[in-house]
Amino acid sequence: MSLPAWLHPGFTLTDPAGTATAAELIDAATRLADEVPLWCRAGLPATDARAILQALLATEARQADLFLIRDATTGARIDHRIEGDRVFEVADDVPPGAGLVWLQTSGSTGRPKWVAHQPETLRARIAAGQPGARWLLSYGAGSFAGLQVMLSAAIGGHHLIAATAPTIGDLAGLAVRHAVTHISGTPTFWRAFLMALGDTDLSLTTVTLGGEAADQGLLDALRAKFPTARLRHLYATTELGTVFSVADDRAGFPAAWLHAAPGNLRLTVTDHGTLGVARGDEAYFDTGDRVTVAGDRVLFRGRHDDMVNIGGVKIWPEEVEAHLLQLPFVRDALVGVRPSPITGSILVADLVLRDAESEAACAPLVKAHLERLPRAARPAMIRYRTALPTGQTGKKLRMP
Repeated sequence: MSLPAWLHPGFTLTDPAGTATAAELIDAATRLADEVPLWCRAGLPATDARAILQALLATEARQADLFLIRDATTGARIDHRIEGDRVFEVADDVPPGAGLVWLQTSGSTGRPKWVAHQPETLRARIAAGQPGARWLLSYGAGSFAGLQVMLSAAIGGHHLIAATAPTIGDLAGLAVRHAVTHISGTPTFWRAFLMALGDTDLSLTTVTLGGEAADQGLLDALRAKFPTARLRHLYATTELGTVFSVADDRAGFPAAWLHAAPGNLRLTVTDHGTLGVARGDEAYFDTGDRVTVAGDRVLFRGRHDDMVNIGGVKIWPEEVEAHLLQLPFVRDALVGVRPSPITGSILVADLVLRDAESEAACAPLVKAHLERLPRAARPAMIRYRTALPTGQTGKKLRMP
């Protein structure tokens, strides 16, 4: 199997197994290709960057389907997949030779579903970028965002630094040790990464956020820590891939894009208050992400289907999180729901403080700040944590 045109011969990958060159990955993929029919239909746990890159090369050469199981520990399994309007039972109705890469949606609010991508579409919006870049892989390797990071490094001939099941502290240490220049992560990742990095110097060239809404406080903190870096916020979905990026250091995106978006993109606010996206003459796809127009910006307000009923009042937990993140001493916040015999449900907030020792001093300030919200939107319980739970995508885990 020859070196595919998209894989730069200068690409290298460093992970716990050592450092591998592009040629070495090709050799391993060639050996693997003979086994593809035995394992590609059953899927591949999406936790190992090296294994996934080799699998991509092998399955692309064989035009076989590759199913990347986002997190094997969640009990998610391959039993159906979605392609346009069709649902396939994978065991009985997989079209032969489709040559598709199947990714699971995050499953943060329910069971993951499968979405198909042609390998070339995964690479379509990736440019070679700056020579000599060193990427840190913070996303799960088998997520859409993780694949975009890996392919960006592979196409550009860059150096990719990856770890298996790393902690935030591990990632901060790797970034400093390898003098990483490019990092892409969720806002939840970045809040924790800034805390882990502390006062340690790290000269990043590119800072990218995606997967969750980025608030202005976080963007300001990143700009202060990395004053010369290119700072951008990507909006993407597993179904559509990368939709657009914003690089003006402001939360949300320009309201003018609702009338004239970049390229052949069309954006609208649906009757449900969610973002609709279309390319060219396509019908709008309802992303399910709630948005509001505030002056010259469109701001993200959370998922439409995350709404909960508290004593007959509709509440979106992410709006409560955004309110809590206005407090300068709060590093991150996660608002969840618990059953209640009186109101049906109550809100519970987990907070990560910038100074873990200041809980006693901050608690009354948090309570006073929450008094500004409607009673139903005030969490009945506040818990202080050193870190928030996250899934393979780097997003906050919102399951009870």
